[in-house]
Amino acid sequence: MTDERAPDQDALIDRILHLWRADAETLPSEPRLAELTGASRNSVREALIRLEERGYVHRTQGARTSPNRRLPGVGRRIDEQFDHSLSIRAAGYEPTLEVVAADRFALAPDGARYDDLPDGTEVLRTRKMWRVDGAPYALAEDLVPLARDVELDPRRPVFDLAETANGIRVAWETMWIDAIRLDAKRAKILDAETGTPVIEMTYCGYGADDRIGYWSREVQLPAPAGLRNALIRRVRS
Repeated sequence: MTDERAPDQDALIDRILHLWRADAETLPSEPRLAELTGASRNSVREALIRLEERGYVHRTQGARTSPNRRLPGVGRRIDEQFDHSLSIRAAGYEPTLEVVAADRFALAPDGARYDDLPDGTEVLRTRKMWRVDGAPYALAEDLVPLARDVELDPRRPVFDLAETANGIRVAWETMWIDAIRLDAKRAKILDAETGTPVIEMTYCGYGADDRIGYWSREVQLPAPAGLRNALIRRVRS
C-alpha cells in the first residue's frame, strides 16, 4: 500500500507503539493518547486504524484498545519492510553481512531469469549473504535497474539502492514463496549440502506509479528462534 503519511504521523505511530510495548492491558483512550502525544484526536484515530491494520492493536467500539501481546514473539514479519541485519540483531543475535558479488551489466534473454525486466535493462546485481552468530542464514540476489550514473554501496538494503539508482521510492512489494532444494552454486556459498530443503522468496518492489525499483531472489536456511517468518492478519467472525 502506498504510504502517504506525513513524517509527523509516522512519529505519532512510533509514540503510540512505545505505549503499546508498556506493561498495560489496554492502551489509554483516544483523548488520553492525544494528551500524551500532543496530537489531535483525528490524528490519533488515524494512527490507531493503521496500527490495527498491521496487527498491533485490536479496537472494539465502546471498549478500550487492546494491544496484541503475542506479536513480539512471532519472529520476523514478512508483511512489513525489513532489513536482515536489523532483524537479526533485534532477535538477539549478531549479524554479519558479506557481499559475495556486485556487478553491472545489461540483462540478456535467459530461461533462468526470475524477473520481468525488459531485455537490455542496465542493472546492478548484488549477491549478499547474512550470517547469524557466524552461521550462514540467508543468501539474496538483487537486480536494481540503473537510471542514474551514481556510486552505489552494495551493502545498502535493496530498497535504499533502488531509490538512489533509479529514483523509485518503493511503495509495494509482491512476494512469492516456494519450497525448493538448494542448487550447487548457492549451496557452496552457504556452506550447505546440495539439495538441502530451503525456503526461496522472490520479491518485486515497485513504486506507486508501477515502475519497478528492484527484483530480488532469496533463499534461507532453517531459521533460529526469533527469526521465523511470520504473517499477521486480522480475522473477522
